Amino acid sequence: MCGLCGLIGEESHWSDPLMATLPRRRERLRRIQAINRILRPFRLTVSDVQGASYLLQGATGRQALANGLEELWQQAELLIGRPLDPFAETILTALERPA
Repeated sequence: MCGLCGLIGEESHWSDPLMATLPRRRERLRRIQAINRILRPFRLTVSDVQGASYLLQGATGRQALANGLEELWQQAELLIGRPLDPFAETILTALERPA
């Protein structure tokens, strides 16, 4: 995919109308920051790929691309080798800490 298609071709997500006051790129970066807080206890990080995909990286160097949040969660589970429960104590504790 070319860079221009990546910038204008992002699919909308169900949460997008909730933050309609922010520019799309800024909202995407805010979302990635929140995702990183959630995945930090699992030693995973997420970064943006031209506004169209997410790059998920593990502590061992393993990587995966995801096109949306659902696919990102599935790839995260594959990288750590077990299911990720969004209500797990490790995730909730990470979210309670200041950013």
